[in-house]
Amino acid sequence: MKKRDLEPTEENIIDTFVKNSVGRNNSLFKFIEMLNYQDDSYSIAFDGRWGSGKTFFVKQCKLVLDCLNEENQYSYKDQILDVIGQDEIAKLTKIKFKTVYFDAWKNDSDLDPIVSLSKSIATTAFNIKTKAKTVAIEAGKELVKIAAKEIAKADIDNILDIFHTEEDIEAKFKKELASLIPKNGRLIVFIDELDRCRPTYAVKLLERVQHFFDNKKITFVFSVNLYELKNTIKKLYGSSFDGDRYLDRFFYSIISLPDANYTSENIQGMSSDEKTYLKYCDEITQKFNFSLREENHFTSMIDITGVKNRFLSSNYHADVFGNGNEIIDFFIIPYLIALKMVDSDQFNAFVYYNDGTDFIDFLASSKIFSIFLLINDSNTLKKAAKDIYDCIFVRNEIVESVGITQEPKNIYIREPYKLKTEVNDILSLVSNDSVYEDKDTKSTKK
Repeated sequence: MKKRDLEPTEENIIDTFVKNSVGRNNSLFKFIEMLNYQDDSYSIAFDGRWGSGKTFFVKQCKLVLDCLNEENQYSYKDQILDVIGQDEIAKLTKIKFKTVYFDAWKNDSDLDPIVSLSKSIATTAFNIKTKAKTVAIEAGKELVKIAAKEIAKADIDNILDIFHTEEDIEAKFKKELASLIPKNGRLIVFIDELDRCRPTYAVKLLERVQHFFDNKKITFVFSVNLYELKNTIKKLYGSSFDGDRYLDRFFYSIISLPDANYTSENIQGMSSDEKTYLKYCDEITQKFNFSLREENHFTSMIDITGVKNRFLSSNYHADVFGNGNEIIDFFIIPYLIALKMVDSDQFNAFVYYNDGTDFIDFLASSKIFSIFLLINDSNTLKKAAKDIYDCIFVRNEIVESVGITQEPKNIYIREPYKLKTEVNDILSLVSNDSVYEDKDTKSTKK
């Protein structure tokens, strides 16, 4: 299957925006419209769990802002503006924006974040295509020099002492910073991956932003997993430290990342059977509230088992198991893969201890299952789902065939006692070590 959590390359950022394949364009427009009406120094947190597409969202936001700036020229600019539309453009261009993207995690080996952050801002200013470019370059160099030579010499706890002895340092820094902000415009600084940084670096970055970048024409947008950021802070200050109150000092507002809507309908070049299969997988990922990264892991596990390809290539009407293999490949294996990712105890209860209650309720509510049986009655759907589970996983007697439905479609499972073994053989490819694990964060669901 195609990956859901695409790499945030420029090509993918542009393509998903043009197609709106993640379903977040309207949220982007609303957020940018809000930026047009800010009149003070702001720090905003976009909160989302790991793998939910935070980097994609802020990079798409930067893409739109950059294309709205008439000074910027890109080969894809007209395409982006066509997608936005003239009416929307009018709402989003009350002021001129300049943007900076800063990956905190890639820079957390630096001794002091103010130097690398200043470099990012100054380098962005160097791209100005006006007569002011030379002035901006000199201002940018001076900004970095002050950050590196004066500010970064001090430990964060001693900043106020430095101000008492060298009161002009902060003023000099802010003066050079102000010269890099667009006239009658706003500088938007996107800071990504802060929650993955070393605790000392993450805290110092927040402190530096608060002390030195509090310009009324600058907005900082942090894309973070606030839960993990609080844990990071507690590692530094102790488990009893109030991380919520601490972060309230830095974020003017906290916005939950809009839900992605990367469903099978968004994926091009698939047959109708494959789209139907993936629509059922979409129902499963919604049930278990998977992030985009978890969805990708889920679909890769399905690929490993081969059940989707077998379903798409086989003629199940002639199968020796009647509709049995069709049912396990389509409805049972994907559900069990997801269940094993989320809760291994519940998975074992399903397979070995005759507890299929949750599966029965889920299958009975599935639109795809209803279409498969050509039945809309909820009671009939629930009975069919229970019969499927019971005849494969509960009954021990050997029977020739079990009828699931007769009207309007004859669905039956021949020799159901053999299918439980087949399910276990297929799922052996998804080992206990294949539960979802974010390799970057080492956080595992079991």
